Amino acid sequence: MESPRFKPGDVILDYYRVLEELGEGTFGVVYKVEALRGRYKGKIFALKVASNPYAVRYLWKEAQTLILFHHPNIVSLQSYLYKKDRKELYLIYEYMDFGNLKDYVRKKGKLSEEEALKVLRSVVNALEYLHSRGYIHSDVKPENVFGKKALSSVLWKLGDFGMIRIRGDASIIDVKGTIGFIAPEVFRGEIHRSSDVFSLGCLFYYALTGEPPFKGETLKEAKERNREGKVEIPDGLSEPVKELLKRMLEPDYRKRFRTARELKEYMIKEGLA
Repeated sequence: MESPRFKPGDVILDYYRVLEELGEGTFGVVYKVEALRGRYKGKIFALKVASNPYAVRYLWKEAQTLILFHHPNIVSLQSYLYKKDRKELYLIYEYMDFGNLKDYVRKKGKLSEEEALKVLRSVVNALEYLHSRGYIHSDVKPENVFGKKALSSVLWKLGDFGMIRIRGDASIIDVKGTIGFIAPEVFRGEIHRSSDVFSLGCLFYYALTGEPPFKGETLKEAKERNREGKVEIPDGLSEPVKELLKRMLEPDYRKRFRTARELKEYMIKEGLA
């Protein structure tokens, strides 16, 4: 069963008017909506709708976890509702009016070191918050980092928590995520907080170069390179940024920054924070 499709002008849950469809992902369709009444009347939100059992299962976990998080660099979940009779889940998020990092880099091309570091600092702060509470995001990638206009600047936030897991969860994990942004140990069925750091290193590489660190003529070839985890650090970067990338993209998780806090402390020490 596919997620229901709404068009501009439709009213969802008798409360939200659809302004436009923002996109469709693995877990549902996302709409830009306006609240029609109550305390949020006139306020704009992003509303995600899911109905297939696979999507509902993941988004239910996201909803129950994300509703507890309050951090300036994490996309906030306003509320959620499950309609049992229709087996549909609705999640209402703050609206990120600048779009995601992947689209921004595609349009602009590679970012300057200064701008890429600004994005990196924001995501590090979000991951530090998660890691300190025993969570692993598990799906750090450019599509899951969103911007919000703030005066003449952009505030970057981490979103999409459908794959979040609790540290030490003994369940066998499937290799999920986007090829090019997965830590090597995840292919072996292991995941650690440092796996988020590796994925963030891939994101940082993407911001600096406009390309993912693992490419190939075919998806299979790209996957094999990602599995090995060996990255050539690009030329043309400053030595501190090259060293930072090298440490974040260390294939052996035991030699990598273990948590976002360790990474942040290193960045502060090297004058990169």
